[in-house]
Amino acid sequence: MVYPRPWRSARPTVLTGPSSTVGKVRDPSASPSRLLTRDRWNSTCRPRKAEATDTADLRLLVLPDLHLDRWIAAGRDPLDHLTPDDFAGVDLCILGGDLTNEAINRWPRVFGWLAERVEPSKTFAFEGNHDYYFASIDDRGRHAEIAAAHGVGYAQMGEIVRGDHRFLCTTLWTNFELHGDPRGAMVAAERLMNDYTMIRAATDDHSRLRPEHTARIHVRHRAWLEAKLTEDFDGETTVVTHHAPHRSCVPPAVANGPAYASDLSKMIEQYRPARWLYGHTHIPHRTTVGVTDLRCCSVGYPYEDSRGRLPSRQDVIVLPQPHRRSS
Repeated sequence: MVYPRPWRSARPTVLTGPSSTVGKVRDPSASPSRLLTRDRWNSTCRPRKAEATDTADLRLLVLPDLHLDRWIAAGRDPLDHLTPDDFAGVDLCILGGDLTNEAINRWPRVFGWLAERVEPSKTFAFEGNHDYYFASIDDRGRHAEIAAAHGVGYAQMGEIVRGDHRFLCTTLWTNFELHGDPRGAMVAAERLMNDYTMIRAATDDHSRLRPEHTARIHVRHRAWLEAKLTEDFDGETTVVTHHAPHRSCVPPAVANGPAYASDLSKMIEQYRPARWLYGHTHIPHRTTVGVTDLRCCSVGYPYEDSRGRLPSRQDVIVLPQPHRRSS
């Protein structure tokens, strides 16, 4: 597929910072500059500690499945329903995967476009499946560097703390066990999903990505997430993943559902996060699992909007400050 010329950056992407910092949240808010330099790198790749005076409601904008390359090609703005006042009030923006295809070349355009709306120091990003297209599943180190070079935090397996709120972010992928036949689900996914023709696995001699690869990544992401959920936090926890965490997120008639969701009911009910926000499915859905508000926040493709199938127009979510536990 040929993409419009604007997707080719007018200047080379600045890549900075050591690869050893991958997986840690980058928060450029400590720096007066939007562009991280090597001198500032070490002091800005850690979660921002909330100020003691953070008592106001938190205004959150979560945008999985932005697919901005598709909207640009269609000559449309996926956020044209939001006003300048809406953007000005955003305290935290999380791009929950599928910003574009081909992240190495196109994330800079996304960050530039969004910077006209939301301050980059308030923005964090991590990958979905599409961000790895035409590249390697092992490229997340380069993605982290691109984000940092544009003043955006990188939140793959990252924890973001704002006041009495924390946000746990990861792609998640799936375990293919949704319908009880993981082997059959892997065969179907390899046949039906573009992921397994358009992404390589550098650690496996640059061969095509296979469902076995992403199932192993799911185990790693899930283990990280569960470890963070076991940690004590005096406040409210929101989980943000790209892939869906519950069987209700995908209609039973969707044969390829195991490539979109895992059933993490037991984890949700055990750790009781306040909410779990996800994307990937492009299917409007909101339910409660135990005490957890489960919500699809997919932006979706422009053709879904033109056919009346857009998952939803994502609005700013207002999170009141939770009640702290008494000491």
